[in-house]
Amino acid sequence: MKVLMLAGDAIEDYELYAPLKAMEMLGIQCDVVCPDKKEGDEIHAVLHVLEPGYQTYSEKPGHPFPLPSTFADCASNLDQYAGLIVPGGRFPEYQRCDKRVLDIVRAFFRDNKPVAALCHGLQILAAAGVLKGRECSAFPMCQLDVENAGGKYVDFEAFSKNVHVDDNLVSAPAYPAIGVWLKEFIRLLGVEVKLPQA
Repeated sequence: MKVLMLAGDAIEDYELYAPLKAMEMLGIQCDVVCPDKKEGDEIHAVLHVLEPGYQTYSEKPGHPFPLPSTFADCASNLDQYAGLIVPGGRFPEYQRCDKRVLDIVRAFFRDNKPVAALCHGLQILAAAGVLKGRECSAFPMCQLDVENAGGKYVDFEAFSKNVHVDDNLVSAPAYPAIGVWLKEFIRLLGVEVKLPQA
């Protein structure tokens, strides 16, 4: 099984590495791609930190990440992917203006394949026009993006244990929810994880 992950410079570090390693653990190939970049090119992740006295998060350097896949190759063969992962960070704010990225998102929704979007990743879905009549969560500052795209924003008081599933779309407000967010995405992919009985 293969899944596709959209990425770019200023992707949230946790939201890149946690899903990537979860897929690796399950034996699912995860092709991470960025427009205009090819296999071996680097993107630079960031860490968004809520600090006392700040009205919004600050940004710290994260890990550089060598891309395992070439965007053009993967974008031209979407049938090979069972699902799509759209993390957050700052990259969605500029990639939502890229028609190639929006076309990828639309293709997954057209085929009703599982899509996991987190935090600011919902900005890309909003720009792709796939949220009309749908319910989803996102980072609170993205509520207007969701609503202006015709979606219903699902508000959670706590970030850590909350995820929302609407048909093929799994969404959560921020990286503290990565565990439950991935659990629901994996379930939609049809992957069953069996734990030994205690």
